[in-house]
Amino acid sequence: MAGFETSSDVGMGSQGADTDLYAFPCSLAQARFWILDQITPEDPALNVAVRWRLLGRLDAGALQQALNAVIDRHEILRTSYRDVDGEPEQLVHPEATIQLPVIDLTLLPEASRHEERERISQIEARKPFDLAQVPNLRATLLKVANDEHIILVTIHHIACDGWSVGIIARDMMEFYQARLRLRAPRLADLPLQYADFAVWQTEWMKVNALKSERAYWTSQLAGFKRFDPPSDKPRGGTGAAPSLILGRQLPRTLTDAMSALATAEGCTFFMVGAAALICLLYRRSGSEDITIGTQIAGRDRIELNDIVGPFINTVPLRARIASNQSFRQVLAQMHDVIEGALLNQHMPIEDIIAIAKPTREPGRNPLFSVNLICQRSFIPTDERPELSLVDMPSVSPGALYDLNFFFVERPDGWRMSCEYDTSLYNRETVEGYLAQLQDLLGGFVADLDRPMGERASPAPLPMPAQEPIPTRPTMAPDGHVRVEAELADIWVNILKVPILNPKDNFFALGGHSLSAFRMLSRVEKVFGKRISFDELHSHPTIGELAKLLGGPVTTEAKGAVVMQPHGASTPIFALHDTFIYQELVNHLGEDQPFISVPLPAFAEGGAQTSREEMVEHCVRIIEEARPQGPYILLGFCAAARLNVAVARRLIEKGHTIELFVTLDAWAPGYSKRQSRLKGMLGRYSYQIQSGLYYARCLLGGAEERRHALRRIRLFLQAVFGRKSFEDGPDEDARIGHWVIEAGRDEDGTPLPMPILAFHNENMPLGYFLDRTMGWSALTSKGVTMVPVAATHEELIRRTASRVIGDVIKATLKQNSGR
Repeated sequence: MAGFETSSDVGMGSQGADTDLYAFPCSLAQARFWILDQITPEDPALNVAVRWRLLGRLDAGALQQALNAVIDRHEILRTSYRDVDGEPEQLVHPEATIQLPVIDLTLLPEASRHEERERISQIEARKPFDLAQVPNLRATLLKVANDEHIILVTIHHIACDGWSVGIIARDMMEFYQARLRLRAPRLADLPLQYADFAVWQTEWMKVNALKSERAYWTSQLAGFKRFDPPSDKPRGGTGAAPSLILGRQLPRTLTDAMSALATAEGCTFFMVGAAALICLLYRRSGSEDITIGTQIAGRDRIELNDIVGPFINTVPLRARIASNQSFRQVLAQMHDVIEGALLNQHMPIEDIIAIAKPTREPGRNPLFSVNLICQRSFIPTDERPELSLVDMPSVSPGALYDLNFFFVERPDGWRMSCEYDTSLYNRETVEGYLAQLQDLLGGFVADLDRPMGERASPAPLPMPAQEPIPTRPTMAPDGHVRVEAELADIWVNILKVPILNPKDNFFALGGHSLSAFRMLSRVEKVFGKRISFDELHSHPTIGELAKLLGGPVTTEAKGAVVMQPHGASTPIFALHDTFIYQELVNHLGEDQPFISVPLPAFAEGGAQTSREEMVEHCVRIIEEARPQGPYILLGFCAAARLNVAVARRLIEKGHTIELFVTLDAWAPGYSKRQSRLKGMLGRYSYQIQSGLYYARCLLGGAEERRHALRRIRLFLQAVFGRKSFEDGPDEDARIGHWVIEAGRDEDGTPLPMPILAFHNENMPLGYFLDRTMGWSALTSKGVTMVPVAATHEELIRRTASRVIGDVIKATLKQNSGR
């Protein structure tokens, strides 16, 4: 195996630090999936979730051994990943194993088994992977009868493609039979491992400039405009999209006619399906310039046929059609488009995107929102004497595209399905798409010269009223110029372009996801500030990005930062550092105005501001952005305590607080309102419960241990150096003592505002501690406590923000209905 040893202790999982690892560059596909994982961590849409029915007598122990033999055979399944100066690198581990949990559904009433099977399948499909750990495969076994089981297998896309799923199934069954019969498996030794392909591809890309392919894609995408079909709902946040799969079995008479038509016209079955889908999208949208995506297998050498790994590349298929065209003409055009894509399939999708220069939107494929796949099942029925494997329809882990159509040929015929983003489309709409596509196919194969018909005009979607909120400049000119200059140096080095000016756009200059990650990695090292991909997409020029980076340079406190200006709902004003709420803003969606109120603590010298000045500063910013209430106030940790003083001042001035939201914060002044005995018992209870929690973390997994070690130091400081538990280890160190002092609530009288209090599920409560964390004493309108499965730091990250956003939206909807 070509590679080199490394002594780095990275992603070792259960192995020791002295275990040899082999480091390799990542392939283009691996780098693409790694970048997507960095942009949207824990996104289940990057999972490949399959399930197979196993019929016959089953030895679960032998099946677990067979799966581990598959992991041992294919290095890619025991490979972890790390960041090396903004570049992903793969680390092959000498071994990795999994357990195969067995869930016995026969204990349930027979009528309930199907529902429970689907529920568990969905949960397993959507569990995220940690790419710093191995293996990249997991499995769960469901017993549905004595002679019938279903195995759920999930692999991260960085380790496999559709073809790989068939290899894994075949090898698993062969290893299983070999163990039952006490014989050697009948599998030839692999000529290569995936890492060898990655090394070859890296070297090949260095010497092959792909000039002819670049010329093809430049011509094909000239004047490119993104195509989006009309949706049922306005687009909301970014990240993992909730999804479902709907499907229907196509009649054999129809699919036989499609195959005959393809043969007669010198086309393929896929070309016929693609032409019909283009016609359907034309009728639904009225657009004459339609681009969809598809995936090409990429296994153009026989040595790659038995290797597990992601060989696929994604390519755009662009069609220009008119109402007077016949289906024969559209089919001929799709023949040429698909043939051209196949002949020019080696161009990385990132380079194709750079050629097209599309308008970027965070969390979306910049070239297309509709995808099409056509393939035969990679899992033929595998009948063995003791056990047979039968392929089953998959469940959807998450949507990578708004609409993903696929034709799959199974033993019982062709099945047409669509995976769709449920936040954009209703079920009945997608069912209509599938029904119309089947009707179009039937009509077109019967009459090739049937005209396309009249152009359909898409119905406009009602959008919420927008109330723009003014923003204010935030940076001193000299600091801004310095930051721009340093940024330009980084961009020149990354993009290999001449000297830049502040109006240059990173993506217009050829930047793509991988180069963006490299650039942001260097920016973080130079400026000490992390910029998210969403922020880069919304601030893509040197000048705009410099404002983000240079904000804390000035000693003057920043004004309101409008993170979401649209919508007619009551705006949320959030105290804290500006962009810690970005994930929450994304999930709340475009109809919820969200304004950040940065605190002077984040500006040089800002911590010298008095408590009264701080409260007036926040009130002034809120009133300038929105002169009249009502308001929703939100704060994380100590900022939530300061928000109480802000709320008192706003109410004194005649404003209404519609909702007061706290994230993992004890109410200010809680301990001072207790008797001496209760205060002492509460403090000890807090410390003991925290200590037990961190002890449990130390006995848990690697991530839990890292979390515990980070927090134990602060916990010890709380035990030995602080006066009350409410100023304990869960106070955010970036705000520190200044904001805690500024947030003291000396009044303590209840306020006329409902309080929604989120807290991490391990927050010490009860046992001499108020289960409302002291908030019930500060409101005359009640407290709703919501535990969240997250640590303190994770409460503002993607998964927890999704939960918090859902509860806030539901609360506001309920309140508005009263």
